[in-house]
Amino acid sequence: MTAVVAIVGLCIVIILHEFGHYIAAVWTGMKVDRFSVFGIGPPILRFGTWRGTEFVISAIPFGAYVQIRGMEPGDPEEGEAPSAAAAAAGEASPNFRDKPLASRMLVIAGGPVANYLAAMAMLLFVYVGAGMPGPVVAIEVAGVHGESAAQAAGILPGDRLLAVGDTTIDPSQRGRDVAAATRRYLGSEVDIVVQRGDTTAQLKASLPAESAAPLGVDLQAVAPREPVGFGTAASHAVSDPLRDTAAQLEGLYLLITGKLEASVQGPVGMVQTIAKAADAGIVPFVLMAAFISTLLGMFNLLPLPALDGGRLAFLAYEGISRRRASPRIEEMVHGYGMLALLALIALVTVGDVRRLL
Repeated sequence: MTAVVAIVGLCIVIILHEFGHYIAAVWTGMKVDRFSVFGIGPPILRFGTWRGTEFVISAIPFGAYVQIRGMEPGDPEEGEAPSAAAAAAGEASPNFRDKPLASRMLVIAGGPVANYLAAMAMLLFVYVGAGMPGPVVAIEVAGVHGESAAQAAGILPGDRLLAVGDTTIDPSQRGRDVAAATRRYLGSEVDIVVQRGDTTAQLKASLPAESAAPLGVDLQAVAPREPVGFGTAASHAVSDPLRDTAAQLEGLYLLITGKLEASVQGPVGMVQTIAKAADAGIVPFVLMAAFISTLLGMFNLLPLPALDGGRLAFLAYEGISRRRASPRIEEMVHGYGMLALLALIALVTVGDVRRLL
């Protein structure tokens, strides 16, 4: 049941992204021919038409999309220009390509902006209703990697780390001292002191000689929630997605430069992660949904082909050079980018499935 809840949560986050594009397009006077609220590809179920937009469910059950008239270079020309009577009356063309640069940039940015606004709204809901995390009181093992030093030592999820070798773990460091301590014992054996329930256990872990994550655990900071005023809740609800974005961009840089080892999750892995949060309760579920929404907004703003950031890069070029990029070149770049993105999603999904099996 939680898997279904997780899938629905992920779909809502994606739909909100496309809804941002839709609202921005309608607000700037563009014609949205179709809004697939679920799925991509050809429509299989039609809900009807509202204000000229057909709302459908599509054949391939992943994602959603909005079809804005005149957005793609290969869109047909017929029926795009305003009639002579409309032009005489001062009515503008409803086509994406005929709108001012600022309007087109707003429409492309509308999806990621909607994701950030949704994340902020979800965080505000949690912070007002359930409070905000107070001071960190412990560093807890959230997960143990397979065939890791931690697994061999007998460390279990839920254990709270008290000491690594001669380093007493300071919860306020949020696990940074754990990483620093384990690096000093690479290639040797180290004593690990953990609190398990009401008891304390001393375990021995043999760390590999070379590894970016020698102990092989996922850590989480334990910080009981405390009630806060609306102003404080609102301030953190706005700033936290921006803070998470900065942290994720830093992690992405370290991953690209080879300074960080990490696994990349696809749709299956994301559903699994959201399902675990749903198992933990409504607050962890909403917090995870907010985090996923933030990640979706950030990822789409990356200046890569086929993503919103890639389209914004072409529009930025237009603004700087005062002339539009070649439609043929833009179409080719986004086309190959989409193929590469789909191939990457397929590859990561295969990895997710293998880990599940």
